[in-house]
Amino acid sequence: MYVVLDLVLPILVDWKSITLIVGGVLAASWLVVRMAGVSSDDISGIINKLAIIGFPVGIIAIITIGAGFYLISKSPDQSYSTFDVITIGCLAILGFVLILRPIKDFKFGAVLSLAIGLIGSGLLVFFGAESIKFMSVVFIIIFFIIYGAIRMFEDLYLLIADFLSSPFISVTIGVLCILQGTLLIFNISLGGILTLFG
Repeated sequence: MYVVLDLVLPILVDWKSITLIVGGVLAASWLVVRMAGVSSDDISGIINKLAIIGFPVGIIAIITIGAGFYLISKSPDQSYSTFDVITIGCLAILGFVLILRPIKDFKFGAVLSLAIGLIGSGLLVFFGAESIKFMSVVFIIIFFIIYGAIRMFEDLYLLIADFLSSPFISVTIGVLCILQGTLLIFNISLGGILTLFG
């Protein structure tokens, strides 16, 4: 297990510039598609398809952050100068944008509540409950309690997802990530450049 981690994680960290550039292009897909001269009717369909491609890239971006911290903790004496706050921030925001975009319309509250309600009823059967009415009442109570609690978090999650998925925000994040990724190829970071002018 550790051998696999030691082989895969350094590759993720070394290729963080590619992740940022590819993810940045996908995050800025609205602008990219516009610049490609696609008609207004086809834009939303293409962006939705690109959002699905962006989902695994977003997961890779988030995993890359963990990989970087893992490698730094394992070899603190080794230099990771380009794995700075700006790079971590770009990977994190990019990951959230790409992950939330395709799933922002998915109402997970009802599905999760249904699953937990069924599990609760299943446990009653497992422990010997035989009354269908009793199990139905327990299921309904669990469903509504969990659903009410999740709705609050779901509304907040949808608000954040809508904000990050708006064309202006996602294009800005995308362009920033492309710039940072390009600089990382040359072993430079926006953080280093900003400190020069600071």
